[in-house]
Amino acid sequence: MKQRAAHLEYWRQITAPSLFKMSDDSVPRVWIVGSSIIRRLYAHVCEQGLDRSLGLRCKVKWEGRGGRLWEQLLPVLRSLRAKAPAPDILIIHLGGNSLCREGRNRLDFLREMKTDLAEVLGSFPEPASLFPLFCPRLHGEGRLLGPAYGSNGAGGGSTVAISGSLAERQMRCIRHSNIDLSHLTRDGVHLSPEGNELLLSNLREALEVELRR
Repeated sequence: MKQRAAHLEYWRQITAPSLFKMSDDSVPRVWIVGSSIIRRLYAHVCEQGLDRSLGLRCKVKWEGRGGRLWEQLLPVLRSLRAKAPAPDILIIHLGGNSLCREGRNRLDFLREMKTDLAEVLGSFPEPASLFPLFCPRLHGEGRLLGPAYGSNGAGGGSTVAISGSLAERQMRCIRHSNIDLSHLTRDGVHLSPEGNELLLSNLREALEVELRR
């Protein structure tokens, strides 16, 4: 408990409300698009009183929705683009729900992802695009998946294939090697508070590197 309290205090210090002028057009725009993992992470940020831009010189738009499938990525991006300027950095954290659907052919899904990522780069040619590899989970549509499919478990091959495809398209990965099954809630899918803190650290670290490029 004391360790977690100290960790949260550290987060509050490094993500104190930014002093940058967020109205300045030169401030980089960041979109973080995903499913309930991102929705819950944003809720965690708000509940802990952290800065939604993570204390970095940027403006972050969080777009997470529970149950969102990979197939919804392009429509979501088109909808966002119709309402606001394109982002300078696009973080996509999506695909786990689709990969775990009953009857889903993994190879077909990977081909679909590659096609959609090519369209993303065609529609958003300027931004740096980061694609966080899947977080571990136990259940998908009620099925037990076993070890963390984002690392060396049931989806290890998927991770390797996606990494290669991203590299071909000049997109970078955010790996979650520090998150394992012990960081899940009882539902076997969503992250615990400690898991959310690790995920937040991973995203912030990757975002900080991108902002320096």
